[in-house]
Amino acid sequence: MGIAPHVARRRNMAMWSRIHRRRHSVYTEPSNVPADQLPLGRLGAGQRAIVTRVLGGRGLQTRLAALGLTVGAEIRLIQNYGRGPLLLTVRETRLALGRGEANHILVKPC
Repeated sequence: MGIAPHVARRRNMAMWSRIHRRRHSVYTEPSNVPADQLPLGRLGAGQRAIVTRVLGGRGLQTRLAALGLTVGAEIRLIQNYGRGPLLLTVRETRLALGRGEANHILVKPC
């Protein structure tokens, strides 16, 4: 008498998920960033900055523009714990932005 097929399948899936866990990539800063600019993810809570450049493809740039994050926009970072999303205000609107997206936005601190 063997194991029921649905039980065996569930065990195999559990084993696979333990072996092939998702690995989080290590963030590396862009190499061509001017000295007076930094990625938004490196800004401290309470700091103000002006968006100077958005790195990334057309899809990301369009999404960020729809949120009001365009070149020249002034932002104020409300919360940055070093991991997870950032909370910021831009054009009198409060936004939560993922860290991956935030690291594609170059800012100049005010």
